[in-house]
Amino acid sequence: MIQIRLLEASDRQGLFDLIDPVDKKMVGMYSETKELVDDWIDTIDEGLWEVFVVILSQNEYKNEQKRIIRKLFPWKRLKDNPSGIVGLVTLYADWQDDEELEQGEFDIGITVAEPFQRKGIGKELLSYIIKRGELLGYNKATLWTRIDNYPMIKLAKNFGFKKGKNRTRHGYEWIQYYQELEKIKKERKKDPTVL
Repeated sequence: MIQIRLLEASDRQGLFDLIDPVDKKMVGMYSETKELVDDWIDTIDEGLWEVFVVILSQNEYKNEQKRIIRKLFPWKRLKDNPSGIVGLVTLYADWQDDEELEQGEFDIGITVAEPFQRKGIGKELLSYIIKRGELLGYNKATLWTRIDNYPMIKLAKNFGFKKGKNRTRHGYEWIQYYQELEKIKKERKKDPTVL
């Protein structure tokens, strides 16, 4: 069972351990890991971003480590993870500083540690952050993904995100996906099982 909570200053090492092995160019991170972690930790006080981390209990982490060792990769071991952080999701809505955001819109970023991908964590994070955006009164959610990040594209489409504009950045093609939150609220009133 995962727990999603706001990033805390004490999460610095756990966040570093999560971000350092990530293919940063795949997910749009172009700074060094330490700089990214420092920026996210600083957002706690600034309030420009909301960063949530995904925590897995130590028992579940150890069980996953055993499963990986026995079944999938007998030669591979998960690094000890005292923080339990296995993923993060960001909500960024500083439309005054980012020309690609409109007022009332927020951008989503999701990262899940490689051994924990394709286990439903990304789905839970996207659902969580959309509900959080609704609660804060935003009317549109967007996310950018590289055109070759098929898992993220599939996740966005499964949540009903529509394809938006394209851009080239840092030598890669990116696609924007967006979702009008007012439509989701209306659909939830009709059918509470809608994500």
